[in-house]
Amino acid sequence: MSIVLTQRIEWDMGHRLGDGYLSKCRHAHGHRYVAELSFVAPTLDEFGMVLDFGEIKRLAKGWIDEHIDHAFLVYEKDLPLLNFLRSENNRHFVVNFNTTVENITSWLGPQLQTVIDADKMAKSRRVQLTRVRVYETPNGWAEWVAT
Repeated sequence: MSIVLTQRIEWDMGHRLGDGYLSKCRHAHGHRYVAELSFVAPTLDEFGMVLDFGEIKRLAKGWIDEHIDHAFLVYEKDLPLLNFLRSENNRHFVVNFNTTVENITSWLGPQLQTVIDADKMAKSRRVQLTRVRVYETPNGWAEWVAT
């Protein structure tokens, strides 16, 4: 038997696409991002759970709230935007990739697994993040699957 536990979390974040991107997403804008996080463990715990939803919220949503919620995700090579955000003391998080939903998703999966691995209880239970689906819009998303 294999049970996959999935929880949905939401946050607000700004970004823009750089490196010569010519469509409207080259302008600074934001989204209400939604992520579906799916977890497995080798066995259910004594209460019949993969992981308590409250623990997922504490760990995954806690990391998101601390680092990227109500922040601007900015590509390190987007110097005009990065300099502006710094000069105005705006909340931002610098990444080494163009901030497409595909890149955000492929970065967020391993990042959140690191957060899960750092938790003593989740690590002892060998809880694994198996899938991250990030919606940039209600009809558009990217999905990361652990390999």
